[in-house]
Amino acid sequence: MLGIHQRPRASHAVLSWATLATVAAVSTACSVGPGGASGSGPVDAGKYPSDTIEVVVPYEAGGATDQMVRSLSQPVAEGLGDEPLVVLNQPGGAGTIGTTRVVAASPDGYTLGFIAGGPLTVQPHYGRTVYSFDDVTPVARVAVAPIVLAVPADSPWQTVGDMIASVREDPGSFRYASTGAGNPANLAMEKLDAAAAIETTQVPFESSAEAVTALLGGNVEGAAGSPSGFAASVRSGDLRILANLGSVKGAEYASVPTLKESGYDVATDITSGFIAPKDLPEPYLREISNSIRDALEDPEIRKQIELTGAVPNFGSPEEYRADIAREYSETGEVLHEAGLI
Repeated sequence: MLGIHQRPRASHAVLSWATLATVAAVSTACSVGPGGASGSGPVDAGKYPSDTIEVVVPYEAGGATDQMVRSLSQPVAEGLGDEPLVVLNQPGGAGTIGTTRVVAASPDGYTLGFIAGGPLTVQPHYGRTVYSFDDVTPVARVAVAPIVLAVPADSPWQTVGDMIASVREDPGSFRYASTGAGNPANLAMEKLDAAAAIETTQVPFESSAEAVTALLGGNVEGAAGSPSGFAASVRSGDLRILANLGSVKGAEYASVPTLKESGYDVATDITSGFIAPKDLPEPYLREISNSIRDALEDPEIRKQIELTGAVPNFGSPEEYRADIAREYSETGEVLHEAGLI
C-alpha cells in the first residue's frame, strides 16, 4: 500500500450511464463497415483495407495527442495500401465519449481510436463508463510522456529535493495547479506526497492553459501536467521543469532527474496508442500494428512526436495490453488510497 493521505472526494468529468449508453447505441448504429450491415464481413487480410479507416481521438483538435495521431495518419495509411485514415475528434467526458464510440463499433478494422491512458486506465474506476479497461483491442503503443512539475523560472527551488525540504518545514505551503482530482498529474503528485512524506495542495483548473496562467500569475507555486502543456513557457524562459515525475526523458527536459533518480521510487507516465473494438480479427490487428511500427521508424515522424514532449516508444499489441492492465491496476490503488473513489 502506498500510504497516501486521504483527500476529500471530488466530482469527476464523467457522464451518466444513460448518456454513455446512448452514445454507445448511436455509435453502433453508425458503425456500418464495408463487410455489410454490421461491418463484419469475411476476414481476408489480403483485401484489407478496402475503405477509409476512421480514427477517433477523444480530445479536442490541436492538443498533443491529436498532433501525434495526425503525424502518423498518412504514413500508416500508406503502409496499409493508401486507404486514408481520417481523424475524428470527439472530446468530452474526460475522453470517455470518444472511447465509447470505439468500444461500440464493429470490430471490422474500419474504426480505431487513439488515446492517452486516462479513458481506459482512470475513468472506468469511477464506475460510470459503459466499458471496462479490457473492452478494447490494444493495437500499438506509440509514445510515452512523463508527468512533470513546473515552477516559475525565478523559483527559489532548484531541485525537487529543495521543494520537499521546504514543504516539510511548512506543510501545505506548496500549491500546485492541475486539471482536476484524479487526473494523471494529480495522481503523480499523490505518489510524490506519499513517497516523500509531505503534503502538497492541489488547485484544480479546467485546462492546462488555465493552470499555466495561474502559475505565471503567482497564484500557485507549481503546476503538474504533461510536458506539452508547459513547452511554450519553458522555451520563453518564463517557466522551468523542476521535476520529472515519470520514467522517460524527452530532449527538452533530459537534464531534469526523474523521481527515481532523486531517491523516490515512484513514476507516473502517460502512454499513448492505438486501440480498436474488442475482437478485432488477428490478421487486421497485425497489419495495422506493423504499419504503425514501420511509421515510427521514420526519423521525421519521431521528431514530430518528440515536439509534443513525448518519447516515441513502439509497443506490440501484447506489450500495449500489458501497459494498460498495469496502469489500470496502479491507478486504482492510488485512487483508493487518496480517497478519490
